[in-house]
Amino acid sequence: MGFAGPLFLVGMPRSGTKLLRELLNRHPRIAIPPAETEFLPYLVRCIERFGDLSDFSRFERFHKHIGGSSYFQYRQDYGPPLSARAWYAKCRDFTAAGIFEALVRIDVEAPVDSDIVWGDKSPSYIDDLTLISRLYPSAKFIHLIRDVRDYCLSINAAWSKNMLRASQRWVDDVERARDVGRTLGATTYTELRYEDLLRDPTNALLRLCDFLGVEFDASMTLLERPTENLGNAKGEARIVADNFGEYRKRMPRGVLIEIEAIAGETLLACGYELAAPVQPRRRMPEWRMRAAQLRDGWNLLQSKRDRFGWLANVKHSLRYFSITRAGRR
Repeated sequence: MGFAGPLFLVGMPRSGTKLLRELLNRHPRIAIPPAETEFLPYLVRCIERFGDLSDFSRFERFHKHIGGSSYFQYRQDYGPPLSARAWYAKCRDFTAAGIFEALVRIDVEAPVDSDIVWGDKSPSYIDDLTLISRLYPSAKFIHLIRDVRDYCLSINAAWSKNMLRASQRWVDDVERARDVGRTLGATTYTELRYEDLLRDPTNALLRLCDFLGVEFDASMTLLERPTENLGNAKGEARIVADNFGEYRKRMPRGVLIEIEAIAGETLLACGYELAAPVQPRRRMPEWRMRAAQLRDGWNLLQSKRDRFGWLANVKHSLRYFSITRAGRR
């Protein structure tokens, strides 16, 4: 049997990872859950506090604790609650890797002895390639990269986030992932530009199928349902081929110049062209990053107010941070 997982789709938020997940899921041998797990690095850190999880009473306590993560909240939208007993029964071992694999295999209906490539789409794992490759030495990673200028516009439109801070985070995370990817090698890590996926989905998906060792399936280029509830592709059950280059029409010239000063070298390294003359590389000062982070956090709380209500929103956000972000750099 060839490669059967795990596969991890990573990238910055609002970079097309949801679209790519849905296209890959059209393949009969690829299965990725419809919600982002996001808690794997936390699982690695916290598992020891529960002791030997082959003891079912301890596993029950762990199950109750991890059930507060965003994955299980969103999982309620597409399936019944997962009991501790059902999860426990599918674990081949009770390491973090074994417990996580059992969960994903349950949710995508991929038996251990099948040839289904199981995986996960969590953009935040862009920071965790080294950790995940240690957990799963056979794992493969697809890093989807979107033009930082469109990325900044999209993240600002979605959550009112500061575009200069977004551009600095894009540089830091994309460069870090690319550095790790080079050490992992071309059979383990590959990159795809969002714009190339839109322009020519057939060739992009052919290349990814070759990377995964599966036969290309033409149905992969067709969406069954809309993948986006935000942005220009909202409600579209198709690949919106021209959904890029919006910065040329919508981004103020001064902001564009500042973003390219921060991200220009990385843009060029990823094969993009600059709109302004090449400038010396500039880093956004740390104090401005912190100030923008506080404002971004407030704007994010407001954007989720209608879904959760204020009190529940604050509790949800704190829980999200404690389980998905704690322990990262």
